[in-house]
This record gives sequence, C-alpha cells and structure tokens, in this order.
Amino acid sequence: MSTYTQLELLHPLTLFRKRDGRPLPVFEEIDGVSMPEPYRSLLVHNGDMTSRLEQFHRSPMKLRILHIEREGNEYRREVLLCAQDSGLPVEYGAIEIHLEAYPEDLREQIVEGRLPLGGLLNRAEFVYGSSPRAFLRLLPDLSLTRLFGLENYSALYGRCNVLLDHSGAELAHIVEVLRP
Repeated sequence: MSTYTQLELLHPLTLFRKRDGRPLPVFEEIDGVSMPEPYRSLLVHNGDMTSRLEQFHRSPMKLRILHIEREGNEYRREVLLCAQDSGLPVEYGAIEIHLEAYPEDLREQIVEGRLPLGGLLNRAEFVYGSSPRAFLRLLPDLSLTRLFGLENYSALYGRCNVLLDHSGAELAHIVEVLRP
C-alpha cells in the first residue's frame, strides 16, 4: 500500500515508544474504503479531526497531554483528546509540530497546550488541510487499552496524517487512533 517504512509511517509515535521502551502496536495498513463505519467517516477525509470528533461526540474536545518533547522548532507531544462533557478519551495522538511554520502568537498557544491543534488552528482561521498517508487497523496493546480504559477489543482504527499549509508545506505529522 504505502511506500513509507514502518518507522516513517508511524512517526512520531515511533519516537515516543522507543524512548519509553514500549514496542509499537501491531498494525496493518488498510484501504480507507474498507474501514468500517463510523471510523471511515471520522478518519477518511482531508479535514481536521477535532471538529469531526466534536460533531460526532456532540461535545467540545479538551486536550490531555501525556508527554512533551522539544528539539529546536520540532515540538512533539503524545495526547488524548477527551470529550469535555464526559471526560471520555476519544482519540490518542502522537504529533510532531513544525513550530517555524506558524506565526508567533500561534506558536505560543500551541506550546501552552490548552487546545487540540485542529481546534486552535480553526479558531485562529489558519488555512490548512490534512493529507492522510495511511489508514490503520491496530491490535490494542497494553498502552492503548490503558489510555482508553478498554477490555476485550479486537481492533482499533486510525490514520497517519500530515497537516499542510495553503502552499503545501508540512505543518505537522500525526498518528491518530480512535477509541472504539
């Protein structure tokens, strides 16, 4: 399917897992059209995840930061997006944000970590798009089952995504995994 290696495809998740000594989840790339609903509607598109999740869960999303790393203009974080109304974690994300691509005021807000990146960019009316590189079916590993508070699920679904600005320059790399 994809021409990316496993390490490239799952970047920056690979960095967080390596740092913590955790193996990558077992996964396979799948075609977006073969993804079951509601995951297909939530993942197979060129828009942002935050607004899709807010619409689906009928709740604003709040950001729960699990880990942060920064190397120069590369800002990485592992996060959970949680439904604000219930606190339910609905998406796990590993994201690498290229801070130099944003105006100073947005950089500061990104690093503050109060809002999901998509919600922040939408609120600022920053023009961007998503370019999914792959769609995934993952076996829930110990890390993901603990984060989502799951038991006995056979598959999780997600995508590897790149955010692009209006000129096609990369803004961020994201691995997004949805709660069942």
